[in-house]
Amino acid sequence: MDLKGIVNITGKPGLFKVLSTTKGGFIVEALDGTAKRSVIPGTSKVAALEDISVYTSEEQEALKDIFKRMKAEKVDLSGMDLTKADNADIIKTFETLVPNYDREQVYVSDMRKLMKWYVILAPMLDFSAAEAEAAAEAAPAAKVAAPEAEAKPAKAAAAKKPKAPKKD
Repeated sequence: MDLKGIVNITGKPGLFKVLSTTKGGFIVEALDGTAKRSVIPGTSKVAALEDISVYTSEEQEALKDIFKRMKAEKVDLSGMDLTKADNADIIKTFETLVPNYDREQVYVSDMRKLMKWYVILAPMLDFSAAEAEAAAEAAPAAKVAAPEAEAKPAKAAAAKKPKAPKKD
């Protein structure tokens, strides 16, 4: 799962994908299905989803890990109107996902926003790649010497040869 390039812009509803940077800001595309592109000035407050985490009692938990858990537990948010849902329902659902969240620093509005983001991103994200990546990290990696690594010392030795003095 790759959240790289997906951002939230303060003052604009929804999520956006950064397409390019300009001299004074960003060119983004809405992920709400309209694919509307717009220029966002560099003075706007932009938060990359890959950098967002949730406060817990021990440490912070990355947003991508929470999304993986939501996918694994098959959390169904389609029947819930997240904008109008009761706070108790939002909290109950969030507690099943992150039972040790910091109750003083994580607000209901944050929980709503996270769930809305998941609803937007779930059809777009490839969770199978994230599972394969986790399996690869768990397995011991065999170290194989790259062929370029062997070629570099030879180039370095050739570069260290003394040069012949120039004739005047």
